[in-house]
Amino acid sequence: MKAAAKTQKSKRQEEQTNFISWRFALLCGCILLALVFLLGRAAWLQIIAPDMLVRQGDMRSLRVQDVSTSRGMITDRSGRPLAVSVPVKAIWADPKEVHDAGGISVGDRWKALSTALNIPLDQLSARINANPKGRFIYLAR
Repeated sequence: MKAAAKTQKSKRQEEQTNFISWRFALLCGCILLALVFLLGRAAWLQIIAPDMLVRQGDMRSLRVQDVSTSRGMITDRSGRPLAVSVPVKAIWADPKEVHDAGGISVGDRWKALSTALNIPLDQLSARINANPKGRFIYLAR
């Protein structure tokens, strides 16, 4: 009798163990399926069709806004102008970047720039080479 009771008890534990392992396998399968779905969706959004996300990001961050840089007129107590803002176009260069990129060569671009500014190429080169570690120099105003 005791042997029969132990056998029935071990059968119940075995059935319970089988039932628990079946639920565990189902849970692991569901988690694995969810992980595969999430990885697939991430791959789709990032690699295969990223255009929508790029457009949405650009809409949030890229904006063009004109900034008025003119300041108000400074006058004396009689109302006569002392300082007036005059819009000016300036051409400048970064001598350090020019030297890091190989300096001024006799290339078409530098010749075109010297022609457009009406400055001889050797004078343009002398201005930039005057301070090769500098970060700003006006070429024309």
